[in-house]
This record gives sequence, structure tokens and C-alpha cells, in this order.
Amino acid sequence: MSHGRRLRSASKHESCFEPSVPKPRSDVYASSGVQIIPSGSSRLPGLKASELALLRQKQRKLAANASTTLASLPSSSPQLRTALEASLIFAQREAGSAVCVDPAGWVLTCAHCFGDTEEEYCRSPKKRWLLFYDGCAVQVECRAWDLTRDLALLRIVALENTGGDAVPPLFPFVRLAACAPPKGTRIVCIGQPGQDDLESASARRTKYNLVEVSEGTVCGMVRGADPQDNSEIGTLMHDAWTYWGHSGAPLIHVGEGTLVGLHSSWDDRTAMRHGVPHAAVRVFLAIHLDADKSDK
Repeated sequence: MSHGRRLRSASKHESCFEPSVPKPRSDVYASSGVQIIPSGSSRLPGLKASELALLRQKQRKLAANASTTLASLPSSSPQLRTALEASLIFAQREAGSAVCVDPAGWVLTCAHCFGDTEEEYCRSPKKRWLLFYDGCAVQVECRAWDLTRDLALLRIVALENTGGDAVPPLFPFVRLAACAPPKGTRIVCIGQPGQDDLESASARRTKYNLVEVSEGTVCGMVRGADPQDNSEIGTLMHDAWTYWGHSGAPLIHVGEGTLVGLHSSWDDRTAMRHGVPHAAVRVFLAIHLDADKSDK
């Protein structure tokens, strides 16, 4: 389960996995590696019937609320609209959020969305289904996992075709900001709060939308912390509202529409929200995404 509302484990992990990836099947586009699945299929790869039913339920809600979600952005700038279009939520019950950072379908999220420990990560499925804010479904595969930085790099490997020409897709994406944001920078956080009320003593559901857009500011960095080590708690501090399912949600610079970090955690003593900072994202993408491109 993805736990955005907690301190990270105090144990340190230096592991950084790059799972072996099978070669693309013949029914995918060789130029993009993305399998196109007919819309409304009665089966989706890797999903049980109950999981597919939950995905369809989320799809319907997202599609019905898409215009309202778009209107919740703090401005009508094309950069913020693109940021919303590039944001994704996990379709499984565990919740979690993510963001596309490359038009070829490379997606960034928190490592703990795939496992809080090395052992849990090794046991967990490496493929998950995610949904864009309008309900479009994609299957992703984890290609790199770094629990110290609390980052995971995913690749879109399947797309449920929602109409139009079946061509190798280019996905909406956000660019990483050119530099780390100074304290006071206005941001928006775009993600999935989660439907289970973890603050209730009994089983209750929240009334949050599947995708919420919240505004806030960068509150600085944890003093004395290594920005590359987010294993206990994210070293970037911010005050945009989040809930437990926001883990992996992008923190977007309001003025630029660029990515400045990912929400990851909160301090239950101070209620300060925390995230993976720009510095960690930059190094992680340089190691994994840029290296993958240079090999092609």
C-alpha cells in the first residue's frame, strides 16, 4: 500500500534495482513498445475480474468529473493544463499517484508505491494499471527502483485505445524544472487522495475526488538533510494539501508548469508535507532515463 501520510522507515536502503524486462511482443508497435488494446475490453492484462471492475469504476468517475477537475486548476495556462494531462493515478485499490516525464511514456512515481522494503518490492508485481485524469488507462512496468531516493521509473507498455487512429502514441508530459525552486515558490499538487479514511477509528470512505488539485508553496528543505536520501521522509517541505494516496503526485511550479518534486510523505508531529526534491529527481532521471535514451 502507498502511504503518503507517514514518516518513512528509519532503516536505510542503498539498493537500486533495474528489473530485467522481456522483449516486446509482436502485437506492440516496435517504434514505441506500447501495446494497443481495444477500448472496453472484457479483460486487461494482469488484472483479476474484481480489479478490472474497480478500474472501470474509476474510469467512469474520472470521465464524469474531467471538466470539473480541469476547472480546478488555479489558472487556465496551457502549461498547467499539460501538467494535469500528464498526471496519473494508480487504478488498484492501494492508490498512489504518478506523472509522465517523457513523451515516449516514461512515468515517475515514489519507490514505496511499489514496495516499502526491498523484500516487498521483490514480491510485488512490476506491472500496474494507471489512469489519466480523463479515465484513459495505461499499463506501466517498473524499470528502475531506488528506495533511498524514494523514486521509481516506469514505462508505459500498454494503452487502452479510446478512439482515433491506432498509431504509436506520444503522451503528455512535464519537464523537470531547470533548477531547484526557492522557498516560497507557488506550486500545485495533482494526485489521488485515496478513498479510505485512515483517520477514522472505523472503516469509512472519504468524499474526495479521485483526482484533486491543491495549491501551496515550497517551504524549503529539511535542514542538514541529504537531498538524495528520502528513505525516512522527503527532504523537500511544502504545504499543499495531500492525503495518503498522494504518494508520487507531481509538485508543479505554478508559473512555469514544470516539475519541482514529488510528494512522498508527511510529518505527523508537525503536519508538514514532504516530498522528493528536485535534486534527487534530476540525478535519478540522469542515471536511468537519460542513459536509456543514449543506448538507443
